[in-house]
Formats: sequence, structure tokens, C-alpha cells
Amino acid sequence: MHKKELVVGLKRFTAQWKGQRAFANFLVHYLENLNIPNDEKYDFWSIESYLPELMVDAFEQLRTGTDDRAVYFRQAYELETGHEVPNITDLGASNLLDQGSAVQTTLGFMLKEITGQDWVEHQLNTYCNAQKYVLQQTFDKFLRLVYRRGLGEMADKCDKRGMSGKFGETQLRTFIMAGRIMFTFARCIDKSKDSYYKKDGEVYCNESTVSFVGEDGDPLCLNAGIQSIYGDFRTALDMIEDVIRCWPKDLKEQKKLYKADAKVAIG
Repeated sequence: MHKKELVVGLKRFTAQWKGQRAFANFLVHYLENLNIPNDEKYDFWSIESYLPELMVDAFEQLRTGTDDRAVYFRQAYELETGHEVPNITDLGASNLLDQGSAVQTTLGFMLKEITGQDWVEHQLNTYCNAQKYVLQQTFDKFLRLVYRRGLGEMADKCDKRGMSGKFGETQLRTFIMAGRIMFTFARCIDKSKDSYYKKDGEVYCNESTVSFVGEDGDPLCLNAGIQSIYGDFRTALDMIEDVIRCWPKDLKEQKKLYKADAKVAIG
């Protein structure tokens, strides 16, 4: 498939999900103004393999472009979906649900239908969700080296729903409720006095956080996945690595660091 064939497919495409029509219209405008030398020079050249890069470029133009057409189609997208155009690659830069919906439905389903190739959807998903996969892999490392080496059993036997501990610059909080366990890694955004505030007589700081949810009572916690992220991707990785690096092998030392905490709650 060449660019002109993709453009024809986009113009004929019947939208089934919110956001698809607005983005498809913008993508037509974007592609018609994009010069791809190989596409114009070689008959054997195929655009499908490069769709992830092109779609991310186009989505960023839709999200941040200042020309009249970008603004027009951005407003159309936001009217269709009820939210701003998300950043589809950077974790923490947009709402996870909006991000996931844009990749899976606005882009993935549309391109699969237009190209007729299942692998295009898979390749796009892999490319756009690269940060999410790395973050999940790092959390799985935490499960292997921390949760399954003491923390899980401590949380299961604790008479309080919440537990917490400080590991380097990072605080880890767990909370158990309704058969689920939430892991929240948190770090003060900065150490200036403006970062701290009082609530109910307690002093708190504005935090970067990343949270995961798994099944309570599962010693492996295999189904645990990312719940939310407030902060940048690099900080999220560093916070998880903080806990892994500082988690002691000795059970007595573990109990000194990680304790029941009645103040821990969801939200």
C-alpha cells in the first residue's frame, strides 16, 4: 500500500468509535501534505511498516499543532471524545484511559480495517505502549525481588489494611480492600517549602506517584497491572528501583522498614 491508497481508504472509512472520524480527516490532510520520497519513487515500497511512526507524528501534530487545520481538527476530536487529544506515547503525560483508547480504537482498529493487516494493529500497539511495557516489566521485577521475598506475606498477615515504608527517596504504600491490593510508589516532587501542605493537622508533600493493583492473597501476584501514574516515566521507574535496591534480605530488617500504617488509604 502506498500513501495515496491509504488516503483513499481513510476517505472511505466509516467511523465506529469516538475520535476516529476527526483523526481520519486530519490524517488525510496530514498525509496529503507529507512528502515521502520512497513512496513516490519505488513501486515495491510499502507504507504499512512505517505506520506507527507516522501515526505518532500525526497525533502529535493534531495535539500540538498551531496552524488553522490542526486547530480545527483538534477541536473536532475533542468535541467527539469529550476530552483533550492525549499524548499517546509518554506515560504520565495524559490520562491512561484516554491514551489507551486512542491507541487501540482511534488508531489500531481503524488501521487494521483500512489495511486489512492484523499485524499493523499489533505493531502500532507495541510501538505506542513501549513505556507501559517497560514500566510493567520493572514492576514485575519488584514482585520477584520484593513482594515474593517477604513483603507479600507481611501484607497478608498484617492486621491493618495499609502498610508503608521509606526506601531511599521513595515511599511504598500498600492497601488491601475487597480482595485487591494496591501498590503505590511515591516521591516528593521537590524539597522546597512550597511543595509541602497541611491537611487534618498532618504535613504532606506534593508527590509523583505510580500505582499498581493486583489480587490479594495471590503469592505470585501475576495479574497485577498499572492503575495510574502521576509524574514522568523516568521518575516512575526510579521509584520502583529504589524499593528493589533497598529491600533487605533479612526478615527482621524488613519488619523495621515496612510497617502497618493506619493512615494509608485509597486516594
